[in-house]
Amino acid sequence: MRTLETDFGQYKKQRVVKYTLENQSGTRISVLNFAGIWQEFSVLEKGQRRQLLLQGDRIKDYINNDLYLNRVIARTAGRIDQARFVLKQKLIQTLPNEEANSLHGGPKGFAQQFFNVTVNQEQGQIILKKTLSETDDSFPGTLELTVSYTLTESNQVIVSFLGRQSKADGVFNPTLHAYFNLGQSDDILDHSLLINSQKHLQLNAAKIPTGRLVDNQGPFDLAQHPNLKAPLARLKKTSKEQGFDDVFVINCPHTGPIARLKDLNSNYELTITSDRNALVVYTANQMASNLHLSHSAKPWSAVALEVQTLPNSENLTSLGNVTLLKDSYRKESISYQFLRG
Repeated sequence: MRTLETDFGQYKKQRVVKYTLENQSGTRISVLNFAGIWQEFSVLEKGQRRQLLLQGDRIKDYINNDLYLNRVIARTAGRIDQARFVLKQKLIQTLPNEEANSLHGGPKGFAQQFFNVTVNQEQGQIILKKTLSETDDSFPGTLELTVSYTLTESNQVIVSFLGRQSKADGVFNPTLHAYFNLGQSDDILDHSLLINSQKHLQLNAAKIPTGRLVDNQGPFDLAQHPNLKAPLARLKKTSKEQGFDDVFVINCPHTGPIARLKDLNSNYELTITSDRNALVVYTANQMASNLHLSHSAKPWSAVALEVQTLPNSENLTSLGNVTLLKDSYRKESISYQFLRG
């Protein structure tokens, strides 16, 4: 496994470093020490490098927007209603960062932090570590987070999140906010997205889950009609979002991938496997035109696929258990397998 360490600019007066792994077939991943950003996932095709992620080549491409582009998200993914919840009969008030609500760990969460990074060349791993206390991010207790990116010779990327909780009981619902475009086009209209799901969550006007499950019908029936062109055209006319920004409930228990993303032109395919119960699908419906990314900055230029426990489960325990008890740990993993059709 080939490794490389390069400068990627500066942010908040700190050096941003890019760590790269490349396997024998030329498949490459790169990760930044800021926010654990997955900066590159590329393959070789007849000597030409093809990017699978929506990505940029400057640190400012990742910080001058609200996309959470390819960032590690923790302690919790998604929105928490009013940025508060009850844990063990105690009201927990965290810092809001989207009006009165908490989004993706709040304004001082792991998505805003620099990590300590090591590279294990023999194992093909980039390992990031960071610890946050309640004083740092307002969530209860202290969480020591270890994120490992592993690249295999079979073109699989495994991202694992190990959380160790101390000082007090807390919550742990991490994800990777990765945006994909497997093709050469500047949109995903020639992609299909097959999801192992029969329901999605009802959301209120603030995009907070209400707890109600809704059958996947019409544009949401991606298990039966996975081609994205028709559902996106329908959602543009019928939804405020003008695309997907929705939480799909994964059929549990399940075997095999929870989702398959495919570019119908190149036949490039990405299968996503995890034992989590939710997949958030966001089709980049609002994209500032001044961004300089690997695809033109416009609506539907990529699709974010965020594997997690159903959001707002801190308040709605029927959606899942994200509690991490004091002096305990939990590991969550997501596998991304690249395939050529």
